[in-house]
Amino acid sequence: MAIIEVNSQSINFDETIHLNLKSIIPKLQKRFPNEEFSLEYFMINGNNIDIRSEDSALMRPICDKDIIEVSFLKNNNILPEILNDLSGLIDKILDHILTCTNLLKVDNSNNSTRQLSKIIAAMDLFLQTINHACSEILTEEEITTLLPVKDLQIHLLSIVKAINDAQQKHDDIMLTDLLEYELKDNLTQWKILILPTLKQRVLKNI
Repeated sequence: MAIIEVNSQSINFDETIHLNLKSIIPKLQKRFPNEEFSLEYFMINGNNIDIRSEDSALMRPICDKDIIEVSFLKNNNILPEILNDLSGLIDKILDHILTCTNLLKVDNSNNSTRQLSKIIAAMDLFLQTINHACSEILTEEEITTLLPVKDLQIHLLSIVKAINDAQQKHDDIMLTDLLEYELKDNLTQWKILILPTLKQRVLKNI
């Protein structure tokens, strides 16, 4: 049986499905998408192969004695871009908060509801993205001890829940306080405390 190792780990390989090397590339790219990984090398029996070339080795049938070695590297260079996007997203949410609270104070419910929907949608995106960034940059121990990431995450989720409750009860006073003080303060801490530390860590590893 042919051996295929990806990042020094053997993976399941069915020679009857993959007739040649070229046919296994889509499977590998699905597991290691180009947006997150770059190919370091693709070797068969000790010979490096350019998967973008017309090398005949890519097209020949795979035999049971073949040894295929592949290495992918994590793309750290996209993390600074993600962190910059998060900083920009916080600024947009803060702008929406200002607009929404001003509308709530003049009892403009229709427009304030639209602004609030934008805030909730943006918060969902922020939470998903910051969780991904933290898990890529920090260890689990660092997330819980080095920075108050967990505390801010838990607090942010509780704020979002309270905002939803206040909206359902049509409690504009509570809603204004949650947006103007609680949410604004939480997002500001992410921006001035967490994101700069994450950026410094990423730049050291590039």
